[in-house]
Amino acid sequence: MAREKKLEAPITLFAAIEEKQHEALRFIAYKERRSIADVVREAISEYIKSRGEKRKAVGA
Repeated sequence: MAREKKLEAPITLFAAIEEKQHEALRFIAYKERRSIADVVREAISEYIKSRGEKRKAVGA
């Protein structure tokens, strides 16, 4: 089972998403034995990297 790493300085983010987005995230998380939060953090890190941000993203 995959283990999530401990966050150094967590900030809680609330975002409304579509039901189909949630279903997809839940399926991915289940398949990979990860939490939805972990999948979302990875997606955010990849998005930031793809935009060429110079500041280091947490978890990147």
